[in-house]
Formats: sequence, structure tokens, C-alpha cells
Amino acid sequence: MFRTVFFLFLLFSINLFSQSKVNILDDFILEGKKMWKIPGISVVVVKNDSTLYKKTFGKKNFFDDELVDSETIFSMASTTKAFISMSLGILVDRDSISWDDRVVDILPSFKLSDPYITKDARIKDLLTHNLGIGNEDRLWTTDSTSVEEMLLKFSKSPRKYPLRGGYTYQNIMYVVAGQVISKVSGISWQSFVKTNILDKIGLSCTLTWSKDIFEYGNYTFPHQIDYEEGIVHVPFTISDQIGAAGMMWSCSDDMEKYLKFLLNETQLLDERILDKKTFNYLFKPQIIVRDSFYPTAKLTNPNWKTYGLGWYQHDYRGEKIDFHTGSLQGLVAIIGLIRDKNIGVQVFANLDHAELRHAIMYKVMDLFVFSDDSRDWNREVYNLYNEMDKKYKKSYLDKFILRDENSKMTLKLIDYSGTYENDMYGRIIVSVKDEKMTLDVNNGVKFFDLEWWEKDVFITDKDEKWREKLFVKFNLNNNSVRDLTIYNAKFKKVN
Repeated sequence: MFRTVFFLFLLFSINLFSQSKVNILDDFILEGKKMWKIPGISVVVVKNDSTLYKKTFGKKNFFDDELVDSETIFSMASTTKAFISMSLGILVDRDSISWDDRVVDILPSFKLSDPYITKDARIKDLLTHNLGIGNEDRLWTTDSTSVEEMLLKFSKSPRKYPLRGGYTYQNIMYVVAGQVISKVSGISWQSFVKTNILDKIGLSCTLTWSKDIFEYGNYTFPHQIDYEEGIVHVPFTISDQIGAAGMMWSCSDDMEKYLKFLLNETQLLDERILDKKTFNYLFKPQIIVRDSFYPTAKLTNPNWKTYGLGWYQHDYRGEKIDFHTGSLQGLVAIIGLIRDKNIGVQVFANLDHAELRHAIMYKVMDLFVFSDDSRDWNREVYNLYNEMDKKYKKSYLDKFILRDENSKMTLKLIDYSGTYENDMYGRIIVSVKDEKMTLDVNNGVKFFDLEWWEKDVFITDKDEKWREKLFVKFNLNNNSVRDLTIYNAKFKKVN
């Protein structure tokens, strides 16, 4: 009798303590949401086969009243990368490829600026951000080019360090990984992921094409805090040419199933999607990440930081965290696992740079792994990123304060007009009509009005996506324009 009463009391105490953690997390998220001014957010926490927490907060659209629910889709952004790695792992299990196969043997058209890297790049190198080529995300963030054209332009990007001799976060190589999946399987990577992963897990709201979100209907809106206007909408990023790197969308209902799938090492009721050895290989550290890591490392003080195949890793309180963030303009995500403790957390939010996501991940680990509520992750993370934002804002606004208004244009306005080209980024046409200057990037992909700023520098109107004004500097040689600089890229004048 005593044992029965004790057991019931113990069970009641455990349930009460678990509910207390849920309440703590509720208050924590609501406090953080207010601090960061996030319109809408969703959070899922899974341990073993149980859902410890699944809630949504706030609105899909800051300027409307429709609430986020468990079927509202958010951008997965770079957390998409894990699906590409898993898909390649499926092909490895089928003996269709091996991780060390040369990319050119599968995709003969694969080409980089360095012949040696082109020849020796292996499939797993596409996933680890250490090929030796720099980041060229402007090829897709500022353009709507096709996959083929983007990769052709990327092939002109110079080598920055030896093959496998450094680290530069690289989205475009995941596009090549998607092409490998397509070439080997005979179907698009989107169809492969849907057939071999999504449908088998039962993920009904997860989309592999960002263009499909509007047909789905229940989607969130991207927001940003403008320095002058406060919270504003920014355009949706519908860039399926970079899809394998980060264009999937999903909802909290599906992420609940996905976390359980990952914690069960892809074992479903009647089949295993990946061989256990292959699945574990995805989380095996492939490279050491040194300085280019998340600012939160200042708070967590990890002894080591690494990257596997679509996953970052670092140590936290003696445990290994596997995680990845996702960031598109106006939308953020994070997924984190402590596999040895069989716990996972996933967060979506609809505000650019809403780093509450990091605070939630570490708070969840503290609460549900270490039973510790002592650390104020909200305040620590907010202060860290707020200080960084203040410095960036100051450097941006200082450009406007330091204007040399007493300077003069070297040339007449019409003399700055013409066609300018960059081998990688395309063509810019500067036109002057009725004493007004305009700048056309790649036939209307971007179109700006220009105003004189100082000397031979002009300034654009505010970019709709990035919410900043851009400086365009015309570089002269013998009183004629040689080239112009925008986005830190030079465009040579051709006529």
C-alpha cells in the first residue's frame, strides 16, 4: 500500500514539475516575443516519443488580426539543408553514390574557377562549406536568375583558400547537391524529398517549392524593423533556384513529427529511412569552425565548434548540440537536438533577425535536460544582439552624417550614364532623363532612382527588401568614368 501511495505521489510530483516547466517556457517566450517585437512565433519541443511542448503565439501578419496556428507555414530557410543531406544519404544506402564520389563524374558540367577544386570536389564537400570558394549569395538574393545561369556566374568566383582548407558558409553548393540528387534519381530533388521523406513521415504541410505557399494559403508574412519606420513588410523570397539550400516551408504540426523522426534515427513504424550508420554520419563533425560562428558562442563558451552534413555542432554543458538556423529576409527558424538525451526543439518566427530563437533553444535545453531555470537567456541574448545592432546602425547612419556637402561632381550628370558590366553579377544601365538619374540592374530585376550624394558618389532610394539606401561610387580615370561600385562589387563601363 505504501509503495503504491509513494509511486502515485512521485508520479504526481513529476507531472507537476513538468507542467511547471511548460509554464516557465510560456512566460519566457511571451517575454522574449515582446522584447524582440515579433509578430508571430511557433515552438515545438519533443523528448523521446513525447511532445513536451507545442504552441503558437501572435499573428501571421503584424498589420492584420489572423493568428498563427499549428498549420501555419513558415520558411524553413537553411534548415532545409538537412533534407538534402538525408536525401544524399538515401542514395548512399542504395549504393547509387558514395560520399567520396567526384562531383564531375556525376555532373560533367560542374565547374568552378579553380580546375583542381573542380576535378577533386567530392559529394560530401558540397555540404561542408569548405570547398575553397567564397560566398556569392548576391547571385540569388539580388537576382532572379535560373539555376543554370546562377551556376555559370558562380563558376567565375575566385578561389579564396585551398580545397578543404577553411570555412565559408556556402549556399550555392547545396544547389549542386540538389542537382546530384536529380541526376542520380531521375527526378527533381523536390520530388525525391517528398516521396522518400515527407510522405513517409506524414508531413502534410511541408512544401519543397516556395512558390507553392500562396496556393497553400495558411502562411506567415515576412517582417523587418526599419530604422525609420518601425515594423514593415518585406517582399517574400521566392527563389526556388536556390531551393535546395533553403526554400522549404513547414508548420509546427509537421515539425513535431519531424523531430520525433530525427530522434528515432529515421525509424518509422514499418521501415527505416536511413541506415543507422548513414544517419549518424550526417551528424559526424567534418570541419572545425573557428571564428565564423554564431555570436551566441560568447555566451555558451564552447570548447569546440564544428559542421557536419547540414548540421552545426558544439558542446554545451558537457553535451553535444546538433543544430542549424534558417534565415530569409523577414523570417527565421532554428532546430536543435541533443541526441544523447533524445530531445529536440524547433522554432519559427516572422521577424528578420529575431534571435529569440537562440534563447529559446538554450532555455529548452536548460529546462528539459538539466532542470535548470537559473539563466536569463532572454536578457543575455537580447543584450548581445542589441549591442551588435546598435553598432551596425551607427555605422550605417554615420555614412549620412559624414557627407561632404561642400564637394562637387567631377563630371556633368550625363557623363555618368552608360552600360556597366560585371562577369559574375551581370549588367547595370545608368540613365539620365530630365536631370534625373536611374539605375537598372539586369533588365529591371532591381531598379533605383539615384540622387547625388557627394563628389562622384550617388545614393539610391531605399531598397524594398533590405530597407537600406545603397551608395553607388563612380570611379574615374582621366576625367572619364572607368567603373562603378555597388554592393561592394565593381562594374566596368563598356559604353
